[in-house]
Amino acid sequence: MSTKQKQPEHSIDGDQLSELELTLTVLWNSVRRWMSQRSNSSSINGLSDIDVFLLHLLVYRNRQLRGIDLAFALSIEDMHLVSYSLKKLARLGLTTSEKIGKEVFYSATDMGKEHYSDFQNDRKKFLEPAINFISHPDYDIQALNSFLRAISGAYEQAARSAASTKGH
Repeated sequence: MSTKQKQPEHSIDGDQLSELELTLTVLWNSVRRWMSQRSNSSSINGLSDIDVFLLHLLVYRNRQLRGIDLAFALSIEDMHLVSYSLKKLARLGLTTSEKIGKEVFYSATDMGKEHYSDFQNDRKKFLEPAINFISHPDYDIQALNSFLRAISGAYEQAARSAASTKGH
């Protein structure tokens, strides 16, 4: 007779979390590769994945956002990375900035919106067919998005808890 207590069927164990973390890491690296491959156009080269994520978020939200808002939305802790990227995007003519009071707000330029449109066209041409090919009636992309956001929240909270117990 085993002394190990049986976990409820809905419980997650360490091996399952390891597999999840491996899968998410592979997904993250694949998305970054996709973003870097598709981020460079004939007129714009040298964009990092962070550059592309920030630009796309500005276009997607279609309103002025502060650097801190962008960092929060993408869960980026290092504001220096975000600031450097936003300055780079402005230097390339993809974003503009406007100081309102003490805050600096960023928005995408027409050139930035065009870059995003080119990206969307490439996504429709190359990525959507692949995703549609592997899709199944039981797959719900909205439910998956919600689930991944919930997992992100759990990892964020766990990171904060671990840091506070270690005195960081």
